[in-house]
Amino acid sequence: MAYTVSIDKRSVHGDERVLHLSVTPDAATGNVNTGLQNIYGVAWAAASAASSSQHIRKNVLTAGTAAAGWIGISGVASGDEYAITVWGK
Repeated sequence: MAYTVSIDKRSVHGDERVLHLSVTPDAATGNVNTGLQNIYGVAWAAASAASSSQHIRKNVLTAGTAAAGWIGISGVASGDEYAITVWGK
C-alpha cells in the first residue's frame, strides 16, 4: 500500500533544502521518498492521529534498512494526517 504524500512547499535555507510535506497513511507502516540525497532533520506534527505510538525515522526504511533520503513511518493508522518538515541535501 502507498501513502498519499504531497509537497506543500520547497525551499532553501542556507545550504540545505527544506520540504514541507502532507502525509496521509493508508497502512500502519510505510516509507516516504523525499527525493533528497540525505536527510539531516525531521520535524513532524499530527493533524489527526488515531494512534499514540507513531515512529518517524530519517534515512531508514520501516524494515530497518538504511536508505538515504527516505522516511520510515510506523505505528500509524489509516487516515491519520501528518505535517512533516524535512531538512537535507
